[in-house]
Amino acid sequence: MNKFGYRFRLMMAYRDALRTRLPFLYKRMIDNAHDRAVAAAHRLKDKDRIEVAFLLTIPGMWKLDYVFRLMQQSGRYHPYVVIYPYSQFKGFDKKELSNTVRRTEDFIKQRGFEYVIPYDEKTGTWNDIRKSLNPDIVFFTTPYRDILPSYYYYNFKDKLTCYVPYSFLTLNLYKLNYNQISVNLFGLNFAETDMHLEFAKKYSPTHGRNFVATGYPGIEVYSRNDYVSPDVWRQQETTKKRVIWAPHHTIDDSDNFQISTFLIFCETMQQLAKEYAGSIQFAFKPHQLLKFKLEKLWGVERTEVYYRFWAETPNCQLEESGYVDLFIHSDAMIHDSGSFTSEYLCLGKPVMFLIQGSDAEKQFNDFGVMAFRQHYHGKTVDDIRHFLDNVVLRGDDPMRASRDAFKHQYLGPRDGLLPSQCIMNAIEDMING
Repeated sequence: MNKFGYRFRLMMAYRDALRTRLPFLYKRMIDNAHDRAVAAAHRLKDKDRIEVAFLLTIPGMWKLDYVFRLMQQSGRYHPYVVIYPYSQFKGFDKKELSNTVRRTEDFIKQRGFEYVIPYDEKTGTWNDIRKSLNPDIVFFTTPYRDILPSYYYYNFKDKLTCYVPYSFLTLNLYKLNYNQISVNLFGLNFAETDMHLEFAKKYSPTHGRNFVATGYPGIEVYSRNDYVSPDVWRQQETTKKRVIWAPHHTIDDSDNFQISTFLIFCETMQQLAKEYAGSIQFAFKPHQLLKFKLEKLWGVERTEVYYRFWAETPNCQLEESGYVDLFIHSDAMIHDSGSFTSEYLCLGKPVMFLIQGSDAEKQFNDFGVMAFRQHYHGKTVDDIRHFLDNVVLRGDDPMRASRDAFKHQYLGPRDGLLPSQCIMNAIEDMING
């Protein structure tokens, strides 16, 4: 579906063409949203049990383990995850969308978190949790309008709404990230760093009023000593280096931006997996939207064949759910992901960013440029081979000290507090006025 058709479907589904495009109506809507958020928070001050719904579509968008657990432990909050389908408007394969719901369910089950899937089997419809569950606080894990309207901000205007970005924001998509309709309306947005808070002040029409710099909860696990990580890598007969390949999904014209190099390197990476079979184990960790888009571009059969290669080749594996444990037990990564540009640096391990063209830095914001400069850069198959041979296999890693310095300066706890605690403090502060 082209961009015009997609936007028209959204406009019809959400019925918000006028209020989001006429400046005086939009400003009034933003101001009203702030007042509603303050009022919603204050109503919770004397409430003994606060119901908190965490809305989730795709495992990779979940960054809230420790916030959820702090709420469980508090005794005052009752958190639960609401699992619902990702997209209704892009024409993705319905079977794959259903499979994604099940993968998300398995992902949350593994964590032992309470969850609901509000689907009515008899009517074949998704229930409105505003009516059935009536949460007091709603955590969103996606800001976009390509979900069912009943799971968007508009349905929770009288609730305290919160948002943690599903990715560590490194790209120069200031309008997309800081002038997104829902981001302007959420009661609380939790920013990764002070630099990201400044981006919000500069680019959001709220001037950062509804933003708080807390650190990024998606990387908190790497700073904790109490996490015991299972080894999720496939067992090999001999010891091999473990390399992740994580391609982005932006391969078609309907995307707001395109950073993916998948179509350039998809066959190359298969060949390299065979070539280094005796010394390197590869994990294919695609963005979870890539498969949807490949099925539209290549067809379901060719896409399935490609994914099966990674799932079935002895020195390879396919990872379509979480990635924390995959990261922890890896030796290196090759990718073109915006969020992973920062996230993988938390581990101090060597990493290569695949690029096309000579102006790759222009796609990043100021923070992202600094993170990008901690990467080895790959434009050709020879660049990738050099990275695998010299950095991964031989351990010749001249960028290690620079990565460590960046990690220490930008990716650690804020004032000794982990992001989840900072988020809880911000919520409590808003509730208590």
